[in-house]
Amino acid sequence: MSGFRRLPLACALLALAAPVTARADAGVSAPEDSLERAFADPPDAARPRTWWHWTMSNVTLDGITKDLAWMKRAGLAGFQLADVNFGHGQEVEPKIPFGTPAWYEAVRHAAAEADRLGLEMAIFSSPGWSETGGPWVRPEQAMKKLVWSELTLTGPRTFSGPLPQPPSSNGQIRDYRAGGRTSGDPTHYADSAVIAYRRPAAG
Repeated sequence: MSGFRRLPLACALLALAAPVTARADAGVSAPEDSLERAFADPPDAARPRTWWHWTMSNVTLDGITKDLAWMKRAGLAGFQLADVNFGHGQEVEPKIPFGTPAWYEAVRHAAAEADRLGLEMAIFSSPGWSETGGPWVRPEQAMKKLVWSELTLTGPRTFSGPLPQPPSSNGQIRDYRAGGRTSGDPTHYADSAVIAYRRPAAG
């Protein structure tokens, strides 16, 4: 009787195995095959994008076409156009300054070429670091940093007079305009607070 009990189990296992074998014979790919194909030829959603700097107004329509064609050949899926009025690189003449009619035409050309090549296009909303440094941003509304100075007095006494000027450093990014840098010092300074406190005794 024990032999009859094992026979149905063996038949059931063969029956379950038959459809799996048939699907493999029909050419159904294993999951790892699909992963390998997607790795070799990724969908656009998985492909990288790049920053694309238009540096110091050195832009041409022909250069735009060639840059975007190279991005497509290299396997990129898109780019973020960043017009920056700072830095170095290849120089061209005539230059195309930010915000001029020629610049808008260059952006339209870039968008048309990106559409033709199937590239995703994004763009900064102003030159440089987005809305923080465009020529339309007044210094008092732009990014700032907190600086301070100290003055030590021995009391008790009444003090009236100017406090030491805090240090100032604009760094490399300054006040620019389309077509060139403006003259003059772009430094903006405004007092924030004066805080007086008793120094703790040395202990």
